[in-house]
Amino acid sequence: MTTDPTRRRRLRLAGACAMTLALAAGAIALPTAPAQAADPITAAEQPHFAYYHLDQARAKGYTGKGVTIALIDGKVDTTAPELAGATIVDKSPCTVHSSPYSQSHGTAMASLLVSKEYGVAPDATLLTYQTGFDDDGDDAVAECAVRNGHGIEENKSLINRAISDGAQIISISTSDEDLDESTKWAIARADALGVIVVPPMGNDAKDETDAGLAKWSGVVGVGAIDTTGKVAPYSSWGQGTSIAAVGGPIVLRNYETGNKASTEGTSVSTPLIAGFLALAKQKWPNATGNQLLQLMTKTALNNEGRWNKYTGYGVADLGAMMNTDPSQYPDENPLMDPTMHRGPTVDEIQQYMGGLVNPRNIAFDDSYTYRGTDESVINDPDAGVQIHLGTSPHYHAK
Repeated sequence: MTTDPTRRRRLRLAGACAMTLALAAGAIALPTAPAQAADPITAAEQPHFAYYHLDQARAKGYTGKGVTIALIDGKVDTTAPELAGATIVDKSPCTVHSSPYSQSHGTAMASLLVSKEYGVAPDATLLTYQTGFDDDGDDAVAECAVRNGHGIEENKSLINRAISDGAQIISISTSDEDLDESTKWAIARADALGVIVVPPMGNDAKDETDAGLAKWSGVVGVGAIDTTGKVAPYSSWGQGTSIAAVGGPIVLRNYETGNKASTEGTSVSTPLIAGFLALAKQKWPNATGNQLLQLMTKTALNNEGRWNKYTGYGVADLGAMMNTDPSQYPDENPLMDPTMHRGPTVDEIQQYMGGLVNPRNIAFDDSYTYRGTDESVINDPDAGVQIHLGTSPHYHAK
């Protein structure tokens, strides 16, 4: 079993070679455990639970209660024993035939977030959005009701859906190419509304500055460390690295074999960080998303005292996050450094909120109103948004 968040749609033609390609890219496959999949997975089997003293967090009432997290990933098996009692709502906009691999992956990520046994935020509400792993045989029953020609729903449109559904934190342990204008504007909306997007850096042990969601300003690119605190040998890096957390190994359900399996990767680190932010949101409910990001970066453990491309601002320190009031920090996203990302810039975020982005580049933001002056969008059947020409507040600024 392997967990590889760096699988992208360019591998969709790899067919039977997809697993070989993923292993060659640096994903770690560990021995299958001799247990049946129906056996519960316990906290004792998950090193992250003891490493982060999650038993102590629960004893103090830090469980993520009242916080809404979105998970964009493979299918989540809500009948898995470790997810019993968890509040999970499937918000997937269309049906996807899920491969055993993607179901293993999605169920594992959901469990790290909200399992009553070993999840970081067991009382949070989890909204799940199923996406496809094309190279693993996933496909939609029918093409989703797409808008603007964006094809099967991917991260960009699902991010917008999650925001509209009230998610405060979005955990994404998979990756499309994520490089187009539609993705940038989905991130701009999240940045503007203080919704925290948490993607992985990847498992290729290489510079991923120009790949995946972590390239965009304002998002939390997550690297991996091992349980000794060292950078994991498989963890990718780049200008989008923001923080690091333990990448396993964890035990998960392998729906390909019917047994338990062990795996590690930045896929694992990502929901841990999302969960930490959910606990901090519960503890500090009046903190903005930006202040929670300030809290995360300023309390991180970093012996160098500055950002680096492998662990970003450092290794996440859950204890410090829960004991440091974020209200002391400015309501500014610390991950918006224009020298380290490709946008959206502060000006672009203002353009989005002012309704000046061409609706052809908007992926399922039903709240968006185009207020620019391009009259050609009026008769565009793909616009899919309200249009009030020339009404942007930008036109009425001094």
